Amino acid sequence: MWFTNAANDDEDTGMAARISLTRTGAACTAAALLALAGCGPPAPRSSSAGDDTGATAQAIVEAAADPCGAGGGGYLAALCGDPELAPLVGEIKSNLVEAASAISAEGAQQLAEGQKAWIESTRVSCGIADARVPLTAPQEECVKGALSSRARTAGQAVQQAGGYVFQTVEINRAVALPAEVTADFGPDSGIFAVTKAIRFPRIEGDTPQIRRFNELMQQRPAYGVQDQTSEEVTYKIAYAGPELVSVRFSNFDMTVGAAHPNDSEKVVTVVMATGEPLKETDVFAAPPARWRAEVLRRVRRSLTTQIRAAGGSPEISETDLADTALKVKNWAVTEEALVVVIPSETIGPRALGGFEVKIPWADLAPLLNPQAPAPIKRA
Repeated sequence: MWFTNAANDDEDTGMAARISLTRTGAACTAAALLALAGCGPPAPRSSSAGDDTGATAQAIVEAAADPCGAGGGGYLAALCGDPELAPLVGEIKSNLVEAASAISAEGAQQLAEGQKAWIESTRVSCGIADARVPLTAPQEECVKGALSSRARTAGQAVQQAGGYVFQTVEINRAVALPAEVTADFGPDSGIFAVTKAIRFPRIEGDTPQIRRFNELMQQRPAYGVQDQTSEEVTYKIAYAGPELVSVRFSNFDMTVGAAHPNDSEKVVTVVMATGEPLKETDVFAAPPARWRAEVLRRVRRSLTTQIRAAGGSPEISETDLADTALKVKNWAVTEEALVVVIPSETIGPRALGGFEVKIPWADLAPLLNPQAPAPIKRA
């Protein structure tokens, strides 16, 4: 089963949105829409009205999700008093508080910090330089779009699956661009800020394996403010089960003035019994030369067909193929197959985008480690 983040759900095509430095795009990027993910063996926490831990977590999130409590005019006044914006703020608050009932105070604090940072980054990315001044019509429209997206997804901040409680952790930042930079794009460009919208999954719990999982999932900005590069990191869970969790990360970045964004993918798969990343030997027992030859054969055949179908030339470098197809960081695990992820521009021109090749476990059965964590299995 696939668990996808909210950014992907908002796309009709099911693909993550590219970073945009337009007014609306910057707001959506800054929104860092919340995601969901995964499962594992420990029993989930559950909270009731009498659960002090759940009540504390909800109180922490409620305070952070209510900008009206901070007082002030301009931006906050619009969030709290505008007849179109205030209901969206209330919906976000309600959804986040409800989600917090299933997490610890530590998780709630992270959720709260993400929400407070989101409120501020949305202000900056929408070009609101002075928070005390009433919003212009374009600014209000930008904020409304960001709030609408956030309201649709806030309820997915925390989910229980397979015995684990999963929470999305997010990093939301926006830094206003200098006036001389924004002037180059014209007054109606909507380019106001460089944004960081990064999210990754966290499991509730305090075992050594869970702590290690959470460490491995952490993502951070790759660029400094001086680079004037917006970044977005989204994720989806390729597989989640008691023995293994496989997470696909999509990374997008765009430098101010660049013709197009850059994009890449990577996979982090964790063996839950140890809390350590998946290794080749966790999957295959056959001699390396044998399984590598089989994986390369199947990937080459599938890529040739896919590239031809996309109108490209199926000339595949053996070196590039091996550097991609044989790396564990490009292996996503699903219930049915090993999925080899081929990021954009790794093989073939950028215009063709990325590819993926699914190799059913049944086809790899003679090569698999009989002790492999589920769902990796011999027929």
